[in-house]
Amino acid sequence: MKSYTTSTERFANKEDSPSAFLEQCIDAIAKRENDVKAFVDTDIDAARAQAQESTKRWEAGQQLSAIDGMPIGVKDIMETATMVTEQGSALFKNWRSGRDCAAVAALREAGAIVLGKTVTTEFASSHPGPTRNPLDLSRTPGGSSSGSAAAVASAMLPCALGSQVVGSTIRPASYCGTFGFKPSVGGLNRGGSFDGLSQSCTGVISASLDDAWLTAREISARVGGDPGYVGLTGPRTPPEPLAPRRVALLRTGGWENATSEAKAALHRTVELL
Repeated sequence: MKSYTTSTERFANKEDSPSAFLEQCIDAIAKRENDVKAFVDTDIDAARAQAQESTKRWEAGQQLSAIDGMPIGVKDIMETATMVTEQGSALFKNWRSGRDCAAVAALREAGAIVLGKTVTTEFASSHPGPTRNPLDLSRTPGGSSSGSAAAVASAMLPCALGSQVVGSTIRPASYCGTFGFKPSVGGLNRGGSFDGLSQSCTGVISASLDDAWLTAREISARVGGDPGYVGLTGPRTPPEPLAPRRVALLRTGGWENATSEAKAALHRTVELL
């Protein structure tokens, strides 16, 4: 994985550029996509053209945001004007709505580059897609945001959108060893996203904490949260990290049903923290 926002420090002095960063992502796609199967659709030619424009903006000091030029993946449950939105279902094979969902419209306004649509389980539910875990191709990448997590873990993308009702962002992020950020319900505008309405939440899977936060805040700054919700707030740039003074372990009602291996893994994590 490679963080985008830590690379931007070198854009202004031409030590690096959005175009060069994009080419690294494209190279990773060429090397790993046949095995990982993270994407439903990509638009590499358009991405290259947009990266060139972003490079010019960074060199001129006129970037649109901190994520200007960032290659982004969009979970294929969310509408994108330039690509298919198949929802992981044969019923919607090659279907195009011709419009962007709210989050994608915000990302484009911030200068981010929609490089591809990432695989979702069918209708963001339980039937899996073809994506494999890039750390071990014999294992699941987790669902339902499977393609987003696998693409980030494979360095095909620094960041991708996911969505979650009962773990569909943070589970694949953890299975693939990436950063997963699920804001509070209603935190990011879900207009144009076809997952369940009751408790679903748009989130971010990324190569770094900074990538996750900056992407989410650029979305909320432009299109807010869901109707009736305040939406994600906070500083536009991540605050400095602080070491926690205390860690609490809560054994909820399901603790007795957990396997001994799961319990041991959790205790190891607590000791590390």
